[in-house]
Amino acid sequence: MGTAARGHERRAVLGASTGFFIDMFDIYLPVIALAPAMAYFTPSSIDAGTTAILGGLVFASTLAARPLGSLIFGWLGDRVGRKKATVAAVAGAGVATGAIAALPGYQGIGLGGIIALIALRFVGGVFLGGEYTGAVPLAMEHSAKGNRGRNAGLIALGFPASYVVISALTLLVLAFAPAGSPSSAYSQWGWRIAFVVGALISIGFAVAYARGVEESPAWSGTSAKRVNPFRELLAGPSRKPLAQAFLLMTGVWFSSNASIVVLPPTIAGTAGLNVAQTSALLIIAFAAVSIAYPLFGMLSQRIGRRAFFALCGAASLLAIPLFALFANGLLHGFWAATLAVAGIALLGVPAFGAIGAYMSERFPVEIRATGYGVGYSLALIIPSFYAFYMAALAGIMPLRLTPTVLLAVGGICLILGALWGPETKNRDLADHTAALERRP
Repeated sequence: MGTAARGHERRAVLGASTGFFIDMFDIYLPVIALAPAMAYFTPSSIDAGTTAILGGLVFASTLAARPLGSLIFGWLGDRVGRKKATVAAVAGAGVATGAIAALPGYQGIGLGGIIALIALRFVGGVFLGGEYTGAVPLAMEHSAKGNRGRNAGLIALGFPASYVVISALTLLVLAFAPAGSPSSAYSQWGWRIAFVVGALISIGFAVAYARGVEESPAWSGTSAKRVNPFRELLAGPSRKPLAQAFLLMTGVWFSSNASIVVLPPTIAGTAGLNVAQTSALLIIAFAAVSIAYPLFGMLSQRIGRRAFFALCGAASLLAIPLFALFANGLLHGFWAATLAVAGIALLGVPAFGAIGAYMSERFPVEIRATGYGVGYSLALIIPSFYAFYMAALAGIMPLRLTPTVLLAVGGICLILGALWGPETKNRDLADHTAALERRP
């Protein structure tokens, strides 16, 4: 690989990692930044269970929209280029996130505030469904074959890094804008800061990406620009890879939601920590995860994607007893809770370290953006309604332990999905037959 090619690879990977940071920043805004201000959007008369369901809808709405965005922008990525699709998707997401920062609350327009919040989260989800659809395949297509695992881990680093930044920003804002009642400073305006920051980052990224990243050589070099990539995905030989990727990614999202999304509201009640301590805990725990992701990606390059994802499924199952100890309040104090959260996260979400490489390797170049986006996003829908599954499971077990069932489902789906599919690490991403079923 020449100097110019290495430069293109670095810029494409940096762009995809930043895009993934923006994507995850948007996903977890309501979990971290908005959670202390949910009273701003809801009447004081509703119970904690209803509040949790509304919060779950705010979270789920953006995830449920992503398959639609993946379909739209995947088609664009395969037809007009990965780069153009990425720029349009991230810019649109930035506008939607900025609009949320201007929303009035329950005291202003009643339930219209949270309805508008859910609607804007849905719109933002459509656009962000196109971010990874274009940017990650583009980065993988620029990458040397032996670098794909490492680069996938570097891209995934944007996920825990976004968690760290949101937690740090929330902690900083809470220091001068305390949370509490709907009239508190944080409820009235403090939470808006994170959404404004998210909007500015998105718009800035769209401009920088348009100027600094070259189009994928694999896409530019293929003459097989499909008229309808989605139809080709469903009707052609990629149907089985799509089904297998769906099962694998369903496992990833179940494990991720159980080990990441549920943790912040669980920490205070189990470890006796306040909001500031919880934010500091999350910063430390996910800084450790950030370091681990490139290592996970390199491990997948060494032992193969199939073995790696099967190990990820086993890790999700191993997280169950640790989560149970934590949820039952048996781990007391700041540092014990920090170690527990870091351990649960490392066991629950290592798969992201290789997803970028694997999902790109799984589909041929002419439908790769569509296949990547649909396979990645369609699997989001079922796990995104985790709050409803937890509420149903609470009828037969303590609510605090219901995430362990999600971890079990995620682990099993990961193992089955990994073993169902072939090894992919040595595939040529410029080959239009690369994703057809060929066992090594």
